[in-house]
Amino acid sequence: MYLETSKDILNLSLAVSIFGLAFLMGWMLVYFLLIVRRVVKILEGVEESMRKVGDFVNVAKAKLESSTSYLSILATGAKELVQYLINKRANGSRKKK
Repeated sequence: MYLETSKDILNLSLAVSIFGLAFLMGWMLVYFLLIVRRVVKILEGVEESMRKVGDFVNVAKAKLESSTSYLSILATGAKELVQYLINKRANGSRKKK
């Protein structure tokens, strides 16, 4: 037989223990790599979201900059319209008197 002495039993139990330990470490390594992969995917999603937010801010900034030039034109037009209405009321009240 193969198990003639206690040294053979010790060697067999050491071999089984080393195999079990190697299997356990491999299993832990696989789960660790799966966790790292999930974290990388989450970070890619966060990076994509931040890029979209940055793009939105850039578009909003560009639209605000273009609208400010129109606002000055509109403000000038509104000022002239108010001035016209004031002059018209002033001329209308003079005609009534």
